[in-house]
Amino acid sequence: MAAAPKKRAFAEDMKGKGGPREDGDGQEEDSEEEMYSGSEESEGSDMDVAQEVQVDFEARTACDSDFHGIKRLLGQLFLKSHVNLSELTDIILSQNYIGCVIKQGEIPEDSDSDDGEEEIFGFITVVNITDRKDKPCLQALKDLVLERCKECAPKSTYEELNSILENDRHRVGFLMCERFINLPPQLALPMYESLNKDLQQAQIMEMQYAFDYILLISKTYTEVKTAGGKKGKKSSQPQEQREEILFSNAEEEFFHQEAHTSFSYPVIEESDSGFSGKWKFGDSATKPFRTVMLVPNSRMVEINKKMEEYLSV
Repeated sequence: MAAAPKKRAFAEDMKGKGGPREDGDGQEEDSEEEMYSGSEESEGSDMDVAQEVQVDFEARTACDSDFHGIKRLLGQLFLKSHVNLSELTDIILSQNYIGCVIKQGEIPEDSDSDDGEEEIFGFITVVNITDRKDKPCLQALKDLVLERCKECAPKSTYEELNSILENDRHRVGFLMCERFINLPPQLALPMYESLNKDLQQAQIMEMQYAFDYILLISKTYTEVKTAGGKKGKKSSQPQEQREEILFSNAEEEFFHQEAHTSFSYPVIEESDSGFSGKWKFGDSATKPFRTVMLVPNSRMVEINKKMEEYLSV
């Protein structure tokens, strides 16, 4: 089915923000993030100089030339898992009438890009993993989720998740919303609005995009803070530690609040070697996780309301 081109413009102030990166394509992604980040630090100075850069973005229909950009963004989610990202990207492009890709509205004439390809800043889509269960990459996705759930979650969580994912009576859509880590969460609102319109249109045309549940894998991390004084100082009191789960894509916390079931699993061993061990941010250490959420589709209305309330500019 050919998709009519869509183009929706919106602007954001780009600032260096978000959680730590642990992408499988570490060095290449880092260089791109530095290129688009508006946050600069001067060595030897006690003051951080933050610069906001106004950038116009457009939501467009994905096309074949977006293959590598989409695959690279999938890589920051799946890291070194055995999910075939090339096959998954092909599926996304084959249903480009669902969701969109985010590109820069106007590319400066003095841009360093020589290959003619437009940079993908983000994308959003949902794939029917119930009807497409014959696709090896989607079976590998389900195997990954269930294996990690069995290892890291209570038995009751595994049984609940398995009973839904392995039962064709439950129609499950796999939601993917990926973007550069330093882009503000306000960018997510028009992306989800675009997706919702596409899903409504697909259902009017009686296509298989009516779901009972939405499956989402979120990039998360924990920040372990010590309560026994600042780094470098000894304390006679024992140090207490607490961990709080943080979402790289801030809006995905709304999905977590409405989830039917969820669990997290660590990905420190899959992260790029440049990010091995614990990340240090001031007096805290940060470790990467993936948080799997299964959300009843009936709760999407409430999630969309929360996004509108908290992310509207």
